[in-house]
Amino acid sequence: MDKILLWSLLLTFSGSQASRSLAQRHTEFAVDLYQAICSSHKNNIIFSPLGTTLVLGMVQLGAKGKAQQQIRQTLKFQDTSTGEEFSVLKSFFSATSEKKQEFTFNLASALYLQEGFTVKEQYLHGNKKFFQSALKLVNFQDAKACAETISTWVESKTNGKIKDMFSEEEFGPLTRLVLVNAIYFKGDWKQKFRKEDTQLMNFTKKDGTAVKIPMMKALLRTKYGYFSESSMNYQVLELPYKGDEFSLIIILPAEEINVEEMEKLITAHQIFKWFSEMREEEVEISLPRFKVEQKLDFKEALYSLNITEIFSGGCDLSGITDSAEVYVSQVMQQVFFEINEDGSEAAASTGIHIPAIMSLTPNQFIANHPFLFIMKNNPTESILFMGRVTNPDIQKMNGRDLDSL
Repeated sequence: MDKILLWSLLLTFSGSQASRSLAQRHTEFAVDLYQAICSSHKNNIIFSPLGTTLVLGMVQLGAKGKAQQQIRQTLKFQDTSTGEEFSVLKSFFSATSEKKQEFTFNLASALYLQEGFTVKEQYLHGNKKFFQSALKLVNFQDAKACAETISTWVESKTNGKIKDMFSEEEFGPLTRLVLVNAIYFKGDWKQKFRKEDTQLMNFTKKDGTAVKIPMMKALLRTKYGYFSESSMNYQVLELPYKGDEFSLIIILPAEEINVEEMEKLITAHQIFKWFSEMREEEVEISLPRFKVEQKLDFKEALYSLNITEIFSGGCDLSGITDSAEVYVSQVMQQVFFEINEDGSEAAASTGIHIPAIMSLTPNQFIANHPFLFIMKNNPTESILFMGRVTNPDIQKMNGRDLDSL
């Protein structure tokens, strides 16, 4: 039985006009997937709704019948012809590529095909048209060489930050097609934090224990909101990246609120409410400097969202190949995420100097306990990633990260 491996890779360091309804549908899927993932993960979470949409989209271009129907329903696609819903991606890609001087945003897709295995020309054309996918022939019988080849491609597309992504154990004698997409973002904050203001402070983890972490501090004028719903009080803060194309949204429940209770409130409607109701205010911010790296298997989450057919030998992927009994064996995603004073690891420490912390300010946003976050593209309101931080993992930091604290 032939197998297809799906890998969706996102690497990001911190942040084309779609209709509101399209943004709404994308956000609904992002929230559904988040809820499915968080039910089985108790600590830090980081994943890319955009990456997941892309890799499932690459499958549904060649899926028929129940397999296609399940993907389209879960992704909230309307009854348009297959592929039209991805046309917005083309304008998104071109719009971001025109502003390289303000941030780096790379998106690359590739199909690794077993030599001698026939894939339909129409499917290859659709992938090139909507996802700009390159086709590469390999021999999966030589698993070690394939792992090295695809890992090298991933490393080149993620600026060297994701290395040795694949091992030879990922591929077997039945592997026929591997779909990969890599998303790389690097941007500076529109208003940087001053390194000299960062200091070690306690962060109270979900289990109630405290850990010392580097806490960045700044007094900024930025979008902010205080909300109270279902007996829960929480704050929402927006930190834009240079160029205003991307923003990081941080949702901080009150200290006595369990972050898992806060997650139950999240809906697409709620997220758009935050976006529309936040106002520019002066905020005294304390935010952890941290890194989160995670590799997730989406099979269980997709099952819970009723995408089941593609994982069975009887699914109809005849739009991809005439070969019988082709199915999807894995849907994996690797994410690396970092927050620091500049906004990105490699950024130079130049730019706007933020005023030193004042003793009295109207609003205090002190993220010294678990919080949620969303990174979005502002023109399209597409969510690049979502997650939660329950423990800023200080162990993964380099020694230089703690210098001068």
